[in-house]
Amino acid sequence: MLFSILLERIAIMALLMAVGVYLSRKGFLSEQGSRDLGAILLRIIIPCVIIKSYITEYSHQRLLELGLSALLALISYVVAMLLFYLVFGQRRRLENFSAAFCNAGFIGIPLVQAVVGQEGVFYIAASVALLNLFQWTYGVYIMTGRKDTISPKAIARNPVVISIVIGVALFLSRISLPGILTSTLGYVADMNTPVAMILMGTYLARLPARRMLDRRAVGCVLMRLVVIPAAVGLVFWLMPVNNLPLMTAVFLTAATPVGANICVFAQQYRCDYEFSVVTVCLSTVLSIITVPAMVFLAQTAFSHPYF
Repeated sequence: MLFSILLERIAIMALLMAVGVYLSRKGFLSEQGSRDLGAILLRIIIPCVIIKSYITEYSHQRLLELGLSALLALISYVVAMLLFYLVFGQRRRLENFSAAFCNAGFIGIPLVQAVVGQEGVFYIAASVALLNLFQWTYGVYIMTGRKDTISPKAIARNPVVISIVIGVALFLSRISLPGILTSTLGYVADMNTPVAMILMGTYLARLPARRMLDRRAVGCVLMRLVVIPAAVGLVFWLMPVNNLPLMTAVFLTAATPVGANICVFAQQYRCDYEFSVVTVCLSTVLSIITVPAMVFLAQTAFSHPYF
């Protein structure tokens, strides 16, 4: 099941990237055009994804699960960022970003649906929101080296932070949006994967073939796919949490490959986006092997908790 889902996701990613390659090589989408499209993705589409994830029926149990899933997601990202900051530091900025941030949306959501069920998507809403929050704060700081990117003022004006506040407010207030607004949010949010993959195709079109053999990327990818899920799984196993579906859902996001958004961030902040494309492609292919293995180990471990 997991193997077939991963193959299907990778095939879709490949086809969408092929569209980007075609547009770039035919001159229909210039480098400046792809940069502008990336800005739309980061500042409009992703915030809509976050708000949409919180539009769900309210209940006390869901509120508790939302809080617990947010705590577990926060722990998983802190473990990742701390671990890879110690390994890569600021001297290897893209490796740090690639290893710390996963593909919780496009690959994580269908995997969670397959393993946990539709309920699992709600469990990882906080994970998707926190992923984007940390990318826009810690991630931008890592790429630029500018501490002002994580100042209170910068965080308050961050589109992801604003969308999280709006989403949580809608969930807690139990306000039902008009159907026309919900549909609009859904249409914009559904653009996330196609736009991100098409953009990655434009980067791939400008990527020299020799870069695909980059040995730097191999170590980074193995850290993302093996070391981080193992470390997060160990921490979860030691926690007194008695909710196997929720723990499995959040863990699954931590086991996914490098998130495609790194390519957009790298281009926006004038970093080596060619290297970021390599890490995304390589980690996505290798995840066919690593993700099912990690899920099997996690479900075995979580069914026999330490406490």
